[in-house]
Amino acid sequence: MKKLILFSMVATFCWAGSISSEKIEKMISEIKEERIGIRLEKLDTTVNPFILIEAKKEEILIEESDVEVQKVIVETVYQLEAVLNQAAFINKKWYKKGSSIDFYKLVHIGKDSVTLESSDGKKILPLKKKAYMKLH
Repeated sequence: MKKLILFSMVATFCWAGSISSEKIEKMISEIKEERIGIRLEKLDTTVNPFILIEAKKEEILIEESDVEVQKVIVETVYQLEAVLNQAAFINKKWYKKGSSIDFYKLVHIGKDSVTLESSDGKKILPLKKKAYMKLH
């Protein structure tokens, strides 16, 4: 009985889903028709649909006698995030011993710190500690 029901269902699906060869030929001929696109000359003259906004640049003229110039030195903060196979991950980049980082040179890679050296002196970067949340 199950085989008969299964056979009738398969036969029904095949009969309902059958497409005649004429329909298939018609669909193929519609696909083969050459599509006519826009001419390049017309494309060159079309208006760009995207709006470009340019920021205005203002020039401010200041006389040197009116302004006291101050020199500000901003030093980059270096964070050692990982040490692996004698390589250090500092500020989202990997460095090896002897690499230059701005005006520093990486002279030592330890287990949990690195040493940077420049003409001004040495800087030791400790490994950044991750804050872990306890789960109960």
